Amino acid sequence: MRNLLACLGCITMLSVAFPSAAEEHVVSISAYRFEPSKIRIRVGDTVRWLNMEKRTSHSVLFSTPDLESERLFPGESWSRRFDSPGTIVYGCGPHPEMSGTIEVTE
Repeated sequence: MRNLLACLGCITMLSVAFPSAAEEHVVSISAYRFEPSKIRIRVGDTVRWLNMEKRTSHSVLFSTPDLESERLFPGESWSRRFDSPGTIVYGCGPHPEMSGTIEVTE
């Protein structure tokens, strides 16, 4: 029993010393929508937007900070890493009716 408790303590210490690796989350752009339109990620994760449309270009536009991706033509993608917690609302530059939300947690 003592050995089991010691092993559990080591596993706990390792999980604190080596936090989980950053992840990449994919948001598809299709039918003039971001899918999923709302995602929750962790600080350090990356979101990649992938244009799945057949003929239309889109962008990913953030008002804070003032940042917009280049135009994404069908099959192209763009990525951004998020290093601070918070809720970020974004849209599409040429299509203001499109919107999405990213919740970045610690």
